[in-house]
Amino acid sequence: MEFCGHYKSTVDPKWRLKLPAEYRGHLQEAYGDAFFVTSADLESLLVYPMPVWEAMMGESLTNPSLAEKMSDLNMCGRIAKMDGQGKVMISEYMRLKNPALMGPVIVAAVVDHLEVYPLSLVDKTLEQNKIANREMARIRAGGHVQKP
Repeated sequence: MEFCGHYKSTVDPKWRLKLPAEYRGHLQEAYGDAFFVTSADLESLLVYPMPVWEAMMGESLTNPSLAEKMSDLNMCGRIAKMDGQGKVMISEYMRLKNPALMGPVIVAAVVDHLEVYPLSLVDKTLEQNKIANREMARIRAGGHVQKP
């Protein structure tokens, strides 16, 4: 299975995101079962395998623009280990900030991480994140973000 596309999933009443079975094998084989679960916009989630997150933290040491973004992402996130049912826990902060995350969600694979959107926000988020995703790619490549 290639790491691409999207699948419907759920965030259960205990605030655990069920990672789609279609992604779990690849994630465990390539990265292990530890993740950093965070948000860049308080409406959606970003699920980074820990090796990817740690590499980004390392990159942030020499990239001030990335360091600023990483600081924001750290504020909303936490390390979560995937349990035997393929679920990862969402931070208490995100539970308080966005109760709409509980319920049906879309989980999309994006290069080396997952993006999670409440079903009710999928269309809005897709349009807004076109720019944000390009911005993050530029930052990781050493470019600078132009502030409005």
